[in-house]
Amino acid sequence: MPSLLYDVIRMLLLLAGPAAFVCLLLAGIALRKEGGTVFWVGGGFSRHMTWAVVFLALEPTLIWFQFLGAPVFFPPGPAISNAWLASVQSGISTFVSTFVVARITPIVAGYFVLRSVLDTTSGTGPLPSILSAMFLLAISSTHALIDGWTPDADRFSISFGLAAMWNYVASRIFPIAAGLAVCGAIVCFAFNRSGYLRLIACAGGFLTVSALWVLINRMM
Repeated sequence: MPSLLYDVIRMLLLLAGPAAFVCLLLAGIALRKEGGTVFWVGGGFSRHMTWAVVFLALEPTLIWFQFLGAPVFFPPGPAISNAWLASVQSGISTFVSTFVVARITPIVAGYFVLRSVLDTTSGTGPLPSILSAMFLLAISSTHALIDGWTPDADRFSISFGLAAMWNYVASRIFPIAAGLAVCGAIVCFAFNRSGYLRLIACAGGFLTVSALWVLINRMM
């Protein structure tokens, strides 16, 4: 009986990776529903991204129970001795990787590309749908990136992953967003459209987010 229980725990831990893929797919869909270029803090996109980090850091985080003095309730090693549970885990993992990620995700991204064309014809900008499509097509790369942020055998893996996500957004994504905002401001000014001052202010805000964060930390 303990061997069967251990196999169930091993199976659930091995399914954490496919669950993270599903969370990233849901995050891409939620990003478009929340506006594409922005997302709600505590909304669907941030919630699904947080769960992706949690699933990828689940096994090392369980070390907290050992640190607090609890007995070891899951054995080391990824092997599943029960053949039926091993086949279930393999089937679910294959379904997520070959069907959800490889087939469904590009279709959803293609739908968002079509949506960007429809947004343009209706008078709104195509950027939100295009950004969501790009996020969906980069799910595998995002999964690998987050997996590299969650060190093995460390009970602080979730906090490390979330901190690394913030540093990546602040150091990589925000400068790109600032450049896009400047390009948008130039286009608005060239076509004599309002809103270019707001875009310039956004670009300045994107470039000074890290400095503002340090300033707030120093003030507290």
